[in-house]
Amino acid sequence: MGEQHWWYRYPWRMVQTNLREIDMADIDAEQFAQELADFGATVVTLNAGGILASYPSRLPYHTVSKYLTGSSLKEILDACHRRDIRVIARMDFSKIPYAVYRQHPDWAFQTADGNIAEQNGFVQTCQNGVYQQEMAPEILRELLTTHPFDGVYCNMSGFVATDYSGNIYGLCTCDACRKGFKDAAGLDVPAKFSRKDPLAGRYMRYQASAGSRLRARLNAVIKEISPEIAVDKVDYLRTESHTDIGDPIWIYSASSNSRQTAGGDRIRISDNASVDFMAFRYRESSVSPGVMELRQWQNLANSGSVSVYLMGRLDHHKDRSFYEGTKKVFQFHKAHENLISGLKSVAEVLVVAKAGQSRSDPESYGWIRALTASHITFDEVKTADLKESALEGKKIVILADVRDLTEEQAAMLDSFAQSGGIVAASGDSGVSGNAACLKCMGIKRVIGKMSGLKSTVFVVTPEDEADFSRCAAAPVIAPGPEVTRAEYAGNTRKYLHTLPEPMFGPPEVCYAREETADPGLTVSPFGQGKGIFIPWKCGSFYHSEGYTNTLNFMQDVLFHFCGLPQIAPSLHPSVELVIGKKENKKVISLINASGYFGNSFFDPIPMHNIGLELPGQYTRAAALNGGNASLCTKDNKTYVTLDTLENFEMIVLEES
Repeated sequence: MGEQHWWYRYPWRMVQTNLREIDMADIDAEQFAQELADFGATVVTLNAGGILASYPSRLPYHTVSKYLTGSSLKEILDACHRRDIRVIARMDFSKIPYAVYRQHPDWAFQTADGNIAEQNGFVQTCQNGVYQQEMAPEILRELLTTHPFDGVYCNMSGFVATDYSGNIYGLCTCDACRKGFKDAAGLDVPAKFSRKDPLAGRYMRYQASAGSRLRARLNAVIKEISPEIAVDKVDYLRTESHTDIGDPIWIYSASSNSRQTAGGDRIRISDNASVDFMAFRYRESSVSPGVMELRQWQNLANSGSVSVYLMGRLDHHKDRSFYEGTKKVFQFHKAHENLISGLKSVAEVLVVAKAGQSRSDPESYGWIRALTASHITFDEVKTADLKESALEGKKIVILADVRDLTEEQAAMLDSFAQSGGIVAASGDSGVSGNAACLKCMGIKRVIGKMSGLKSTVFVVTPEDEADFSRCAAAPVIAPGPEVTRAEYAGNTRKYLHTLPEPMFGPPEVCYAREETADPGLTVSPFGQGKGIFIPWKCGSFYHSEGYTNTLNFMQDVLFHFCGLPQIAPSLHPSVELVIGKKENKKVISLINASGYFGNSFFDPIPMHNIGLELPGQYTRAAALNGGNASLCTKDNKTYVTLDTLENFEMIVLEES
C-alpha cells in the first residue's frame, strides 16, 4: 500500500447501495450522486454485473437486466466522479439465471445426489466450474475496460453451499470438483459432509486453496487493467455489522470488526458496513436508528470507515429512520477527517480470538465486554494474524480460548513473556491434549477436564483477599461447566480453591463436603515476564450470564495481576473508551452505549462530569462534538474533565 494509490489515507465514507433490478428503471444519475454527496459519502458501492449485468454487456452468457431504462451505469459513474465520489463495482459470480444454466449445466454446483442449488430462477455456480474460472474474468475485463470503476467487491465468493433461505446443500461434487480433488490429493470427493470425517476436512482445505487461487487470478485480471482499482481483501477489507431475526445481538460488533481489520498500526482500510435492514426476510425494514448510529461511532473511533449498507437507493428508500443519526456521524467524520486519518493505537493489550468467521465467539466476546466496561484500550487479532508485528508496543496478550496456536506462535509468545510481557490464557488456550504448548504457563502436564459441572465454584481464600480486592465482597466465583485440571511447575503460584460438586437437592443437603487445592487461576514467572492461566472460560461465562461476580474476577486479573492502570475509575461501564495518537496529540473517543436496553437501542442517557486520568502532561484539551473539556496536571499525570457526553465525544489532548 503506497501513497500513489487513491485509497491511501482516503477519507472513506461508504454508502453501499444494493440496487435491485427495478432501481435502474428510473434512476437519475445526477440525483443519485447528489444524494450521496449530501449524505457525506466519498465512496459508493453499486451493482455492476455477475448475476445480472447493469450495463449492455455483449457477452452471451452475461444476462443483461431488462430494466436499464434510466441513466446508464456510465452516466452514474461520471456523475459520482464529478462530486469526488469513488465508485466500487459490486460483482456476484455465485449464481446464474436458470436459462444460462440450461445451456451450461456443467457450470452449476452439484450435490452428492446430482441435484443443483436453485432458488427463484437462479442456480448456484461452482467455483471450480468454467463459469467462475473462465467467464468471470471475461466479465471483469469487459466491465472495467468500458467503465471507469475505482474498485471491485466480489460478493459471496468462495464455495457457497447455502441459499438465502438457509438451506444447506453440503459439498459440491460436480465433475470439476471431483477432478480437481483427485489431481490435488489423489482422493475421491466424500459423499457426505461430516466435521468428524478426516476426508471431509481434507476436501474443505482443498476448496479453500482452490478459492485462493481463483481470487488471485481475478485480482490479477483487475490489476492488469489498472493498479488503481481497489480490490476487496487486497487493498481494503469489507466486513459487516448486521442483525438477523433470532440471532443474539453483539453490541461491540463494529468496534471489534474495525479493530481486527485496521490492526494496531491502523493502516489497513476497514470498510465495516452497518447493515440497515433487519434480515433478508425484511429488507425494507430498518433496524433501530440507535444501533445504526452507535455502529458508526464505533467504526470511527476504532479507525474503521463510516459505512452503511442498504437495499435500493437513498432517494426512494422507504424506511429512512436511520438517515439522521448515521448522516450526523458522516458529517462529523467529514469535518475532522484530517485528524482522524492516520491515528495510531496506543493500546498495550492485545486480545487474540479464534480463527475463522463464526458468528459468535463467546470467550473473546466476554473479554471484549470486560475490557470495554473497564475502559481499557486494546487491539484484536484472529489467530491467523498473530505475528510479531501484532505484538509491537504490547505489554499484555490475552488468549481467549485459543486452541490453534502454531509452534511458531507459541515460541513467539514465550519469547514475549521472557522479555517482560504478560500472557494471560483462558479456557483451553495453549493447551493441546495432555500438554501445554506455551512454556510460560508453567503447566507440566494436563491431568484432564472436569466437564458437565453444575455447582462447582471457586472461593477466595483469606490469603488471596489482597490479590482479589474486587472479589472479596463476593468471594464465591462460578466457573461454568468446564474446568481444566493440571500439574504445575514448582514456581507456579496457585490462587483460589475449588469447592467441588455438592448434591443438587434437596436444599437441606446442598453444600460442599470438602475443599480442594485445584486452582481457579495460576501465575507462573517466566523470564522477565509471566504467564497467567485461567483454567476455565471466564469470558464465555461472563458473556452468557453477565454477572458482576465474573466481571470482578476478570478485573482483578486485569488491574492487579496484569498491573493495568485505571484511566476512568468513575465512568459508567456502558461507555467505550478508545485512545489514539498522532504527532503530539492524544485523541480520546468516548462512545455512549447506555441506550442499549434488553435487546433494544434507544437514545443514550447523557453522562455528566466525566473524569479521566492519563499519564503524561498535556497543555490543552478540546472537545469536538459539543462538550467542554478541561484539564489539570499533577505528578506527571493529566486529569481531564468533560462536562457532558451525549452519543459521542472526541477529546484532543496536545502534549507539552
